[in-house]
Amino acid sequence: MKLSIIFEERPERWGFRGDPYFWDYLKNLAENMDIISSEELEKWIKEEYFSLSGKVLTDKYMDFAVIEQFSHGGMSSGGVDNKGWMEKGIPLLKSRLTTL
Repeated sequence: MKLSIIFEERPERWGFRGDPYFWDYLKNLAENMDIISSEELEKWIKEEYFSLSGKVLTDKYMDFAVIEQFSHGGMSSGGVDNKGWMEKGIPLLKSRLTTL
């Protein structure tokens, strides 16, 4: 079983326009990865975020990164919402891992 299975169902809401692109980016990478632990998952997501943005993924209010490869137009184009990932995205994915 590949890690990408936890990315199959997308969230209904996103913080910024770059969030779904970051989700898809992670899903594509996860297609070649075996299942990992919840702790490894969080570490991996944070490392990928840092490698793309040069910023640390934190839960600070209104902290975000603009990732050019995820820019496709609009006011928050390319923006990835740190707080949204820390409070919703990562916990959602970790809970999906737990249910496997």
